[in-house]
Amino acid sequence: MSTDAKVFTCPHHPAGLAAPQADECQECGSRVNLRMCASCGHVGCCESQAGHARAHALGGRHPIIYSVPVGRGFAWCYEEDRYL
Repeated sequence: MSTDAKVFTCPHHPAGLAAPQADECQECGSRVNLRMCASCGHVGCCESQAGHARAHALGGRHPIIYSVPVGRGFAWCYEEDRYL
């Protein structure tokens, strides 16, 4: 990464990162394309499946999600509608 790269700091990100509560979508049991809530660790499937991670993020006021496994993908803020 270039030293000139800008990193988006999100005001919605919690102070700490929660641990995943499960290794599959907690609503439908899917094990692919999982997303984890940064605030509480809820694990849900992505929007290309049933969209349970998005539903949790918008319904629970926890707008930050991480791809699972955390640290090997991306983070997204639904409030800002952008990657972190």
